[in-house]
Amino acid sequence: MNNSSPDAVILADIAVILLAGVAIGPLRARLRQPVVVGEIAVGLLLGPSLLGLLPGDLPGLIFPPQARPHLAAIAQVGIVLFMFVTGWELDFRPLHGRLRAVLALTTASLAVPFTLAVAVCAVLLVQRPAVTSPGTPAGVFVVFMGIVLTMGALSVLARIIKENGLHKSRAGTLAIACGALTEAVVWCALAALLTTVRGHGPAHGLQSLVQVLLYALAMACGVRPLLHRFLHWYAHRYTHRFAQSGRQGGGHPLLPVMVISSGVLLSSFATAWTGIHAVLGAFAFGLAMPRDLAPELRLSLEAPFQHTGALLIPVFFALTGLSVDVTGLGPAGAIELAAFLFVGCAGKYAGTLSGARLTGLPSREASVLGVLLNTRGLSEVIMLTIGRDAGIISGEVFTAMLLTALLATASVNPLVRALTTESSAGRPSLLPRAVPKQPVNAGDERITRTPPDEPAR
Repeated sequence: MNNSSPDAVILADIAVILLAGVAIGPLRARLRQPVVVGEIAVGLLLGPSLLGLLPGDLPGLIFPPQARPHLAAIAQVGIVLFMFVTGWELDFRPLHGRLRAVLALTTASLAVPFTLAVAVCAVLLVQRPAVTSPGTPAGVFVVFMGIVLTMGALSVLARIIKENGLHKSRAGTLAIACGALTEAVVWCALAALLTTVRGHGPAHGLQSLVQVLLYALAMACGVRPLLHRFLHWYAHRYTHRFAQSGRQGGGHPLLPVMVISSGVLLSSFATAWTGIHAVLGAFAFGLAMPRDLAPELRLSLEAPFQHTGALLIPVFFALTGLSVDVTGLGPAGAIELAAFLFVGCAGKYAGTLSGARLTGLPSREASVLGVLLNTRGLSEVIMLTIGRDAGIISGEVFTAMLLTALLATASVNPLVRALTTESSAGRPSLLPRAVPKQPVNAGDERITRTPPDEPAR
């Protein structure tokens, strides 16, 4: 493709990425894996880890260096839209009936893996100082690794719960609530860490902190009320128009989509300007969106962002795969991978299990909850990319952590199916046919949330 015009190469590259996803789709679906597992696999397939093993430097020919910055800009748009939808999907109102239990579970599921990660990564940093750049403080590296290894993936979690028929079970509803709280806490922790990293001294750090606080104040006191008024004004007009025409549903709310898109991009620019990262601005704008819109209107507003993100996010994974070479991981990298898997998966499971047992959940439900909260996704890969670009982690650590996310997520569905089906010992199933028609208490019903029928990441 080196003799083609840059525009033509970019268009062809996107087509190659999408077609590779289509080709691997049937195998992913047969294995009942989330979309993000297939996307990570496609990224590795198109990079030096697999395609690069063939003669002729095929990754370099298909994705020439001059095209990659343009592809990165396209991928950035997809990531920003994904983070906006992720923020909008977080709804903490259903926690009202079970806030104490959810707080206890979330705290345990975060504290145990974070503590283990800090301890293991501190030892790793002493043994191998090259895991981070020379100018990065040791504390920043270990805290960053602790944050990433406690991360979950709400959208992937929701799809796995729905596919396994657990969306009306106590374990499923608690997992959704804990996943939502985890995502918000971890992203806020990362924002605080990035503010510290970009500080370059007390004066600059104080300036960055003031900018972030002003941004948060503007979002809470300015943007959120304006969005609420605008969208409810449009909702009234939207409902009235369709009532007049006698049509049910449908419609193309172009005006609010354009307003929201502009707001997402400007919010992303604002956080990037303050020295954090653009994705955090998109996430914050999603948090500022109203949750009480009519379901038809909300669906019509979310759909363009979800579909556009679904088309553009594979470009991000392809570029990620181009920067990862699994074959060069080496024995030390394999040990790091094993350590990260143990810390991330075993730590998350142990923390969740202990918290669930303390709140009175039976052992099998606690086990299912511990497995579900081990779900990873695009958010973790975005965090890893941020850390690598900031020099917090090395390329080898990035590769090991990417494989950790892939293996951890791929194991969730089989383990959930094994735990929720009847065993040879005759233990009762946790699937809906064994769940009572009435929820255990009113809090379970309020927490229940049916995820949208969109590809989970």
